[in-house]
Amino acid sequence: MKSRIAFVLTVAATVLAIGLTGVYLVREYTKVSTLTSMGDMWSFLGLSDQSRFAPFAEVDQDDFPEPPYPVQGDYLIEIDGLPATQSNYFSVFSPQTPAGEEVVIKFSHESIVYTTTVVTRSIPEGLKIQVWAAFLLRTLIVAGLLFAGMMGLVRKPDSAAVRALTLFCMALAIEMSFSMGAVADAYGTFQLPAWFFPLFVCLSFTSAVFWIKLHLLFPKRNAFYMRHRILLNVILFIPVVALCVYFLLELMELDRSFMPITIYRTLLMGIGYYLLVRNYRRAENFIERRQTRLVLWGSAPGIAVYIIFTWLALFSDFLTGLSFQLNRLISNIIFLLLLLIPVSFIYAFGKYKLLEVEAKLKRGTRFVVVNLLVLLAFFGFLYLFGELILDEIGISSQTPILVLGILLALLFMPTQRKLRSKIEEHFYPERIRLRELLRDFLASSMVRAEGSEFWKELEQKLADGLSAEKIYPVLRIEDQGFFAVELEEPTPFRIKDEIIEQLRDHDNPLLLDEVIASGRIVLTEEQKDWFLKRNCAVLLPLVTKSGLIGFLVISCKTNGEDFTAEELELLSSFSTQTALVAENLELLEDKIEKKKLEEQLRVARDIQEGLLPREIPSISGLEIDALIRFCLDVAGDYYDIIPLRNGRVVFAVGDVAGKGVGAALLMANLQASLRTTQEVGISLAESAEKINRLVFENTSSELFITLFMAILDPETGRLDYVNAGHNLPLLVRADGRVEKLSTGGLLFGVVYDALFNQGELDFQPGDTLLMYTDGVSEAMNEEEEEFSEKRISDLVVQNRHLPLSELLALIESSVEEFHGSPCYADDFTLLTVSRTPM
Repeated sequence: MKSRIAFVLTVAATVLAIGLTGVYLVREYTKVSTLTSMGDMWSFLGLSDQSRFAPFAEVDQDDFPEPPYPVQGDYLIEIDGLPATQSNYFSVFSPQTPAGEEVVIKFSHESIVYTTTVVTRSIPEGLKIQVWAAFLLRTLIVAGLLFAGMMGLVRKPDSAAVRALTLFCMALAIEMSFSMGAVADAYGTFQLPAWFFPLFVCLSFTSAVFWIKLHLLFPKRNAFYMRHRILLNVILFIPVVALCVYFLLELMELDRSFMPITIYRTLLMGIGYYLLVRNYRRAENFIERRQTRLVLWGSAPGIAVYIIFTWLALFSDFLTGLSFQLNRLISNIIFLLLLLIPVSFIYAFGKYKLLEVEAKLKRGTRFVVVNLLVLLAFFGFLYLFGELILDEIGISSQTPILVLGILLALLFMPTQRKLRSKIEEHFYPERIRLRELLRDFLASSMVRAEGSEFWKELEQKLADGLSAEKIYPVLRIEDQGFFAVELEEPTPFRIKDEIIEQLRDHDNPLLLDEVIASGRIVLTEEQKDWFLKRNCAVLLPLVTKSGLIGFLVISCKTNGEDFTAEELELLSSFSTQTALVAENLELLEDKIEKKKLEEQLRVARDIQEGLLPREIPSISGLEIDALIRFCLDVAGDYYDIIPLRNGRVVFAVGDVAGKGVGAALLMANLQASLRTTQEVGISLAESAEKINRLVFENTSSELFITLFMAILDPETGRLDYVNAGHNLPLLVRADGRVEKLSTGGLLFGVVYDALFNQGELDFQPGDTLLMYTDGVSEAMNEEEEEFSEKRISDLVVQNRHLPLSELLALIESSVEEFHGSPCYADDFTLLTVSRTPM
């Protein structure tokens, strides 16, 4: 019941905060919009309705077309004939005042009254940027605080720590909405009720109380607080009520009323930071430690500078002596630091990417602080140079100051880089050592050729540099969709897994305990067990332009310490370089393997060419010629010319299914089988049956061979042949008739006990036999039309009287012209024989 009441009250406070800050920021927008669009004078005054005179806090001579000019410290006496009160000023310079209007004023300089003219003008560009930047930053801070508070409340409505966070965010959002305002209320298009500002101030008092309560409940409840909760809450809230009463009573004396408020807020914020540091030191696990440290880094710079600025405004004339633009610049820097508060809260309570965000906060804070210090040093130097040195030697010209300012501007970037480097060397020496170690390792790795050596040395270097137990490189197996440790040990990770997609898309290190605790990435039980067995702490993705090539699994540290934000940031930059080196090594290994394969293919081609007839044998009564072209380095096409001891000649043309090394090896076996069977003198049909059985028994089912083989007796002209599923050879008679040789049987390797028939015909003088493979007849043009057997036949018939070498060259050129390229998709073989008179 108490929890429900607390939740309802928190929701009510949230709605109230959203409403109040919304109205206030809308009014602020109208003020800034009016200020940046109207005509006005841009010399700044200390206006009040309690005084008829307004001191010049800052003078811009561009407001005055001609002398006399007022200087800082002079008093404005009259505006357009009216006393210089705040009300009169805004009646003359109203939102409807255009640029270019002339207004007569009177001012007092050293007790002498001068009259001059002001010409209204639009806001200077630099001032406009500062004013809008202040409004936008303030709005972002308020929106971020409201969002952080609401997000926590929605996710964990029953958590007391989250309710404390929400109430702190709401109270701080109210305070930030009206803090450090620079634009007078009179510029607003509507005015707020008189009670609005006191209500804002009183509600903002509670932010310090909820700041303490937050750290009494987060990341875990403080035992002492839980035992004495009622008493401690009374002690915390009684001063708030007292301060509200005091503020309302002293509202007319703001300078007096803000002193105890500032003391109270400083004290409570200090106690809150003490509790935060105490919680950090007593954290029971790495996540709690990261959460408290992130809140510390995210809130401490902004709140500390904000409180210091408040004290300076109360006790020092330093701020009033600064120009309006410099005041705005300081305010905007404070706003930037305060913007880190909602960011750190959102991530701390989400338990995700804590070290990554911490690293960014630290880097951003260092950048702002270093730049601010350099700017203050440069402005201080300019002030001393202008006010002391030049005045001392009597130089009134501003040229030396301008020249010095330009020189200092040129030195700004080198100076701040050098200062940041020195800070890093002093505060993070381990980071410097680790960076140098990894940089030297990557530089030396560029000359390696062995990927396994690279990964082993990387494991050792990274483990030593991080004090990690072990490093596991988990690499993608190309085109197989899974990952393995050093391409050998399988892992339970697949390319579609959520953890893999997260590593690929965000390419930043992931802390495994945060992944599991936040629940943002779903891991299977098998994946969790795999990580736990290897004591995994960090997952470092290896991403290149081609995608995720793998990731490094980094085990916990040997000293039991957590990884730091600086180490994680360094690993993030290191991962891309490592991935590039790894990819280059892989490409280098592939290139080496390719060269080895090319060398092997060259040797295989030499061997295969050695198996083909080295030269066409000269046989009385016959004219023989052949041509073969490989589409790859080695081929599956085959032809042979085998003179036998009895004077007869064997002709063979074959085609092994497929291309490349496998087809070439099968072709070599075919040649050996054919020559062996012919040397023992068996018939072509018997030879075909033996070769078929050998192919069937010794090759897989998808491999087969087509073969045409013939035996020709040059004396008698008898031609015996067997066609085992091959393209039909063309026998062109002397008179131009064409016969196709089809007798035979199935192609080799399909049926074990296939039978083959043997054909017989007379080969007469003037006849020409053309044998070819399908690379000739099936060559296609751009319209995917085949060259065809008919075109081959027509070419042979029409040119049968040509020498065979010219006939083959004509066929080759015709096919190449038809195909449109000398590069073919299949091997290309021609063998022809013609009988001449004896």
